[in-house]
Amino acid sequence: MSDTIRRTGSCLCGGVQFEVHGAPLRVGLCHCKDCRKAGGSVYSAFAIWPREAFETTGLVSSYGTRSFCP
Repeated sequence: MSDTIRRTGSCLCGGVQFEVHGAPLRVGLCHCKDCRKAGGSVYSAFAIWPREAFETTGLVSSYGTRSFCP
């Protein structure tokens, strides 16, 4: 069994994949208004890894953002 945890994922169409290695630096739940609205839930779960642990494959043609009117 490997000591390094490997997690993978992709965009909905599968054109871009990502892989992250190792344990996250931080995990948590956010209850702010924007995260609740974006996720349609009472909170959003998140995890943060160092940049060097994150790899992508495929062509990323745009980067999404999210924001809401005040």
